[in-house]
Amino acid sequence: MSGVSKPLDPVALASLLASRVCHDLINPVGALGSGLEVLEDKDLDPPMRDAANDLIKSGGKKSIALLKFARLAYGAAGGFGAQIPMEEAEAAIKEIYHWCKAELDWRVPPGLASKEEVKVVLILAQAAADCVPRGGKVTVSATGEGYLVEAAGPRAMLHAELLSALAGDVAELKPKFAPAYIAGLLARETGGGVDAALEGERVVLKGRFVSATKRVAAR
Repeated sequence: MSGVSKPLDPVALASLLASRVCHDLINPVGALGSGLEVLEDKDLDPPMRDAANDLIKSGGKKSIALLKFARLAYGAAGGFGAQIPMEEAEAAIKEIYHWCKAELDWRVPPGLASKEEVKVVLILAQAAADCVPRGGKVTVSATGEGYLVEAAGPRAMLHAELLSALAGDVAELKPKFAPAYIAGLLARETGGGVDAALEGERVVLKGRFVSATKRVAAR
């Protein structure tokens, strides 16, 4: 890992992020389309029609969840410089975890937080699910200087590309890790940063902010 390098060109970063969003949406949108295509068959029997409707519902729900998450984690939700309720972030990430093998334990207290904090904690929470591909538990909590995301499970892993992206290394940055690059960038802009470590079968991700929203202990 070469450390923080020159910031990525905004157009290139936007392209990588757009590719990531499209990749996330292709399966649920494809399922939705397949279901609609099946329903066009006038001779469809009831069981097949029910299966097609289930496919449409599932694809639609997942697509909506991914778009709501992307709006908060990557977009300009609430306008620039605004604060966002942590309850909104909690709802968005919980919807994402409906389709993850890992269980989410959200312990961040409710209340307003800076947009930068919300984006970073959402991105880290989503990335943590990939760190425990065989399932496990992801715990998200507030600390005195930011947020702590812990992913515990069998064969937990911390990808070198995730580490590089969090550290601001743009060399060979792939769409999958563009959100992690953004998380590191946002945290560093406040004077903080993102730390990541693999401790046995546990991955620890820490988002640090110089002026982190003061929060009480976990609920």
